[in-house]
Amino acid sequence: MSEYGAVPFALMIVIVIYIVIGEYFKSIHFHLIHETSFGIIIGMLVGLLLKWMDENAYAQFFSLNATIFFYLLLPLIIFSGGYNLKKKQFLKNFKYIVSFGFLSTLINFIITLTLTIAFNSWSKNLRIINIELVRLGTNLDSHLPLSYDEMIKYSATICATDSVAALNLIPSQQYPKLFSVVFGEGMVNDAVSIIIFQAVTILQQSGKSFEWYTPFEFIGRFLENCIISLLIGLFVGLFSTWCFKKCRFLTNSTTTETVFAFLMAYMGYSICEMLNLSGVISLLMIGIMMSHYQGYNISQLGRVTTRVTFESLSLGAEAFLYVFLGFAMWNQTTYYSPLTQDLYYVEVSWVFTLLQLGIVILARYLSIYIVYWISIMIQGPKVWKLTKYEMSICCFAGMVRGSVAFALIETLVASPTDGIQINQINILQSCVLYIVVFTTVIFGTAMPFFINIQIKKQLDEEERKSISEVPTPVLSDSPKKKELSEAQKIIKYMDEHYFKRWFIYDYENRKEKITQEKKQIKTETLQEIYEKSFSEASEDESVKQRNEDFISLPTIEEKPTSPLIVKMQELSQQI
Repeated sequence: MSEYGAVPFALMIVIVIYIVIGEYFKSIHFHLIHETSFGIIIGMLVGLLLKWMDENAYAQFFSLNATIFFYLLLPLIIFSGGYNLKKKQFLKNFKYIVSFGFLSTLINFIITLTLTIAFNSWSKNLRIINIELVRLGTNLDSHLPLSYDEMIKYSATICATDSVAALNLIPSQQYPKLFSVVFGEGMVNDAVSIIIFQAVTILQQSGKSFEWYTPFEFIGRFLENCIISLLIGLFVGLFSTWCFKKCRFLTNSTTTETVFAFLMAYMGYSICEMLNLSGVISLLMIGIMMSHYQGYNISQLGRVTTRVTFESLSLGAEAFLYVFLGFAMWNQTTYYSPLTQDLYYVEVSWVFTLLQLGIVILARYLSIYIVYWISIMIQGPKVWKLTKYEMSICCFAGMVRGSVAFALIETLVASPTDGIQINQINILQSCVLYIVVFTTVIFGTAMPFFINIQIKKQLDEEERKSISEVPTPVLSDSPKKKELSEAQKIIKYMDEHYFKRWFIYDYENRKEKITQEKKQIKTETLQEIYEKSFSEASEDESVKQRNEDFISLPTIEEKPTSPLIVKMQELSQQI
């Protein structure tokens, strides 16, 4: 045990450094390098040192277990995203989020798969390469063709994007539409990529040969997975809300409120995974339902506590993932066999990786603008409200590949005795990891400059057209109150007259109080929320005095010195 103790210790040290440096960068508004890029880079440096110290221990420890990712880390990130989602902006821009997150991802998958198969088939006819798949980029005499099953699974994994870098650089208050589109598309994209991977895996395991109806069967399984997962998430989220409405003793403790909410969400995720459905879509729906209804069934202190807790867990999971990606960077040329407990050297393909990087960029660009062209042909140009500058930002943000892609490709397992298959899978896994690292570090670093350029161009264009009678849409939402569509009116009517009455405790008598709370919470400080919550919880003066002494937070007007306090205050404004 002691010989491996240095590895987890180094990992924890790097994660702590990542969090501290990340918060410091935010406090001084330093965007030259994004915190995720910094986490990967420092992980690479420490990982290289650990590999030099003990290569055998390094190879065993830094092999990402897909089970840990999908059942521990990913649920924390997705649930926090859904629970802290700004629902008004999400619903307002639902058309763009679904178009980019759902349809664009499918198109991206088709383009990537087509180009990958074409390269694998045509490369043997190219004089410059003259092989089917180059390994190491220098040995032109070796070749290793990929099977269609492997290429299909690879194309499904590489569609998963990561918009974290862009989200931290887009001011959500100044540009709420752009922020919600990028955030929503990132969440939906991850879910859709996982569903595509699951649908492909199920079809391959069935053993059926490819027929003319296979694409339609794939689309049917895909839609079935989406719909059933959404319904399960809707049911679990509303059931959890109903439990808090009927079992009021659950609200006596903020700890119970937080743990119960998380366990119910994880139960919904586990149900979908057990049924080979999309736990990500289900978990996202559970978070949205809990945030919309359950918040009114728990205490005010519980609202803040749950949000801060889930956000903190998500931050820890993200920090671990990005640092781990850096650590695993040097582990792609070796294979540790659990049977023989020996370390073997395997091949990677730099030519294949560079080509796939180009395909990733091209497929992202085409998928975004194909969706735009489809919308224009169906609805006309006046209905599409995203400007070309906003679409450019969405397109560039989606070129960054994230941890979901790497975790999906890590689920591919080769037979320990099949050397050819081990090399084939390692080529795909190393390709995905290198693309994730490259796009996160390079594109993530270029992100602030690109976003600032696009915003400046949009503002300059608005300034030139300011004398026009009908100005073009701006990046930030118009202050005028927009008329709701018929669908939005129906949803709002059903929500106010039926759903809130069914799932919110004593809604009839608390309706005015809830409405007033929603208005006041925007100007209320976190300290006031805590004071009100504690005063309602206990009438004992000594207990209240002790709580006041324990919780002494600065008001919004004061300049907080702790990043945690800043985060808590931001969350209190979103309730």
